[in-house]
Amino acid sequence: MIQQGLEPLDIVYKLGEGMIMSMVASKPGYSIAAVSKLTGVSCHALRVWERRYGFPIPDRSASGHRRYDKDQVTALRHLSNLARSGQSIGDLIAGYREGTLKTDEDGPAAVEEKSSCSPVVDSLFDGDRISADSMLDQLSDRLSMMDLVERVIEPALVEVGERWFRGEGQVFQERGATLALHGRVDRMLNEARRANRNPTRSVLVGSVKGDQHGGGVLMVSLAMELAGWRAMTLGVDLPVEEYQKAVESWRPDALAVSFVLSRNINKRFRELSKIEGVPVFVGGRSIVNHQALARRHGLIPLTGSLRASTKQLINEVETLRRR
Repeated sequence: MIQQGLEPLDIVYKLGEGMIMSMVASKPGYSIAAVSKLTGVSCHALRVWERRYGFPIPDRSASGHRRYDKDQVTALRHLSNLARSGQSIGDLIAGYREGTLKTDEDGPAAVEEKSSCSPVVDSLFDGDRISADSMLDQLSDRLSMMDLVERVIEPALVEVGERWFRGEGQVFQERGATLALHGRVDRMLNEARRANRNPTRSVLVGSVKGDQHGGGVLMVSLAMELAGWRAMTLGVDLPVEEYQKAVESWRPDALAVSFVLSRNINKRFRELSKIEGVPVFVGGRSIVNHQALARRHGLIPLTGSLRASTKQLINEVETLRRR
């Protein structure tokens, strides 16, 4: 038992280095790769920020690997979103450390998504789909489809991934919860399509071969339908040549491709750059780390929120049409 009044350095000497490392190793946390995937900040940037700005400072596992806690992941996600709008990451981190940075994490919407999505995820992990659906039904009575997705469903999907990364759930729980949430968005998408009787333009939406993450594809499709476009959803894991065939046959106004994984991303960008006839937009967590590469291939990166990315896509297409 640690004696009262001991300073941290005294505790190290009392317990011994081995015991301290054992304590750190036993604390739940995220690996640097997991944090990169959850926040959209590259592993390289996380190391640079730690060295240059003093945040985040992770714990270390017994083997010396970085381990980040949940509060750091939440802060990093918010800081990276602010940085995408052009603000200096150094100034943002300084403001966060000094406590002067006003964040949306403390606002009513953030409180609601924290209080709303966690019980939904709890029910899904318990296998209680009826309770989860009931909670989402109640929320949908007072939230628009877009708000429900951005403030509840998308955060719930992130929390599902976080729990799995922390070892707080089994693969079957993660898979069941993810599919249930995807199913909810799919039903909303079908409803939005029925209501969108006279779409102004159309967009192909999907993911490339090897990427089987469908959440982003469904949410982008829903957002485009709500914006008055027809989303021609092609699902996941599709070879790029099939997109070219769809462009030639269906003549959409744009192609939007989701990248959750960065595996073979250079090769996929080269393939996408050969598609002719439409502007090609690329979005998803991996794109944050590969914006410059995407632009070099003539692709248009979407790195903001779902709402902001939808607006950017529409504005870019309209601008190109006027030229």
